[in-house]
Amino acid sequence: MQVQFDVIQRTGQLFRSSVSGKKIWEKYLESFNDDPIFRDPASSIHNCNHCNNFIRRYGNIIAIDDNNNVITLFDFIPGTEEYQSTAVKLSKLLREAPIQDVFFETFEELKALPYESCKKDQATYKLGIDKNVKRYTQTEAEQYGVVTANQVYTFEHMSLYLDKDFVKRNKGSIESIQADYRDAKNVFKRGMDEISVDTLYLIKDLINQGSLLDGTAHLSKINAIIPYAEFYQNVLEKNFDNWCWKNSFDNPLAKFRNTLIGVLCSELSQGMELNKACLNWNKRVDPANYMKATAPITEKQIKEAKVFVDENGYTASFNRRLATVDDIIANEILHLNSEGGNKQKDVHLFDAVKPSKSTRHKLNEFDQVEEVDINTFMYSILPTCTSVEAFIENNHEDNMVTLTTAKDPESKKIFKWDNNFSWTFNGNLAGKSMIKDAVASQGGKVDGVLRFSIMWADDTRDDSDLDAHCEEQPGNHIYYGNKVSHETGGNLDIDIINPQAHKRDYKKEVVENITYPQFPEKDTKFEFYVKNYSNRNSQGFKAEIEFMGVQFQYEYPRGLSHKQDVKVAKVTYKDGEFTIQHYLQPTEGFGVEKEIYGLKTGQFHKVKLVSLSPNHWGENEVGNKYYFFFLENAQSGGNIRSFHNENLKGDLIVHRKVMEVLANTTMVDSVTNELSGLGFNSTVRDEVILKLGGSHKRVVRVTF
Repeated sequence: MQVQFDVIQRTGQLFRSSVSGKKIWEKYLESFNDDPIFRDPASSIHNCNHCNNFIRRYGNIIAIDDNNNVITLFDFIPGTEEYQSTAVKLSKLLREAPIQDVFFETFEELKALPYESCKKDQATYKLGIDKNVKRYTQTEAEQYGVVTANQVYTFEHMSLYLDKDFVKRNKGSIESIQADYRDAKNVFKRGMDEISVDTLYLIKDLINQGSLLDGTAHLSKINAIIPYAEFYQNVLEKNFDNWCWKNSFDNPLAKFRNTLIGVLCSELSQGMELNKACLNWNKRVDPANYMKATAPITEKQIKEAKVFVDENGYTASFNRRLATVDDIIANEILHLNSEGGNKQKDVHLFDAVKPSKSTRHKLNEFDQVEEVDINTFMYSILPTCTSVEAFIENNHEDNMVTLTTAKDPESKKIFKWDNNFSWTFNGNLAGKSMIKDAVASQGGKVDGVLRFSIMWADDTRDDSDLDAHCEEQPGNHIYYGNKVSHETGGNLDIDIINPQAHKRDYKKEVVENITYPQFPEKDTKFEFYVKNYSNRNSQGFKAEIEFMGVQFQYEYPRGLSHKQDVKVAKVTYKDGEFTIQHYLQPTEGFGVEKEIYGLKTGQFHKVKLVSLSPNHWGENEVGNKYYFFFLENAQSGGNIRSFHNENLKGDLIVHRKVMEVLANTTMVDSVTNELSGLGFNSTVRDEVILKLGGSHKRVVRVTF
């Protein structure tokens, strides 16, 4: 039996059959052809308390072989004929029954049992009592008639040695350990039964298409679970359950069905419409940006679009690259940097500013500069300039744009206008304030002179009650218990207590917001901090401070303890201006220098070309007009989308879903001297500070 048990243990997994120990013991006694009475009619030779206890506790230990069949303790031929029938019958009984649980012993349990004295560093542990001795009295010898008085008898019993790998040393009960493994197996089998291989490959395609927000973070799970699903299709039906026990054992993928990506797989396998399932996914992953992902497409749609593009001569048109100055005809260039070596020596207030490539400026340096609208600048000022430099601010990250064109200039036009040029703005939405948008969506005020907003509980573990606080010096304290400052007008207008309930009921992010609608009447200090009023698995927070159009973003990635305060920053209002002292290091903001398209913010950079957007070149007037200021040394990094669906001709937009994926997956080829820089929509309020060269040097603030 020990030899067979070693075979079972080498599988690395032990289980318990659903056949009870009591049933096995009864079958054990029934299996003997001859079981003589030992001491009295209630006691036979094989009816032994120690063996009874052993079989009831360990007789149903089984394993699973490579063919997903059950292996039992009794799958061997005993050396004596006495036990051969017993082994066959017990083996058959266990092989025909389903598995009920995993098998482990706990160290604490073994230590309490009378088998041996246990230590934690043992390689094996004894199960059962192997033998005992007894000396019978004269009275017992006369009573039983089968023993001799005063003779020592040795009785041998069933016992085994268990490898230490099957002994749990933690404090958990064996019932809780079994429950965890049982749950994992049940979830695993349900996933294998519900989720088809075709669905898994569809999800993989959707991730590669960009149709699932943050999908790439889950791609490894999809790739890992696919082999299991494919193998499961070939398992004999009678062995489904055994295979699932075997493959869920200590497998991190066992509860795949209950993961975010597993829920999506289940929805699709159960017949949910593709677009709805993907939309549900995107909302679960990022409620604030769930519309950002590409619409999902099917194989049939791809084939139809491919046939249409090939048959109508559009194939070459979709082979695109970044555009250069040489690609643009002269008529569409409104300004080309022509500043030569002979420069005017006009004295100007801005001449004291050192070369732009190394000098950083403050926004208030430009408070008094001349302000002009874009039309005045384009038609009255720009024609007189020999050079233009643009001042890049952090909040211009969203304005960065790159011009693209077809590799083959003679290829068929794919856009609504009569040229093959297009443009792509910085597509990663960096610089956008998700916190600000979330506050505004819930009725919070974001247009005051000073704002402090926080966001937290972006995963399901965190249900803590964080509070936004502002200590005004001198005087007032704004928080959940005193939401309005009558001295400054500051107001806590969003206060959330139960984050997860808020997300469930309102489908919105968890934020709090303190805003100041107008300037204080006197000098004031505002100390902003976050308090963990009630800790329910805090995971940290994000915060944002904005004043006078300048924005600072912060992240505190560690959990807050109960009642802990975390200072964010102190803002001081003095002599009509705001200044800030950071307690947390800001991740974004004017005061934090960064690079956008390879150009440092807070500096002037040369404009090499000014033009309108291609949809307004020549006689074209299609859609919104954009003004482009292409900058020297601006580099997009090459990951540029080749076109946008909204710009395609009508016959192509019929295949909009496929085109959307094509645009995301076929990036344009990079070139030297690409045309990248600042772009401004004529219909959106915006501004840029320009330093102009020519017969008269000047600095202007151009508004859109």
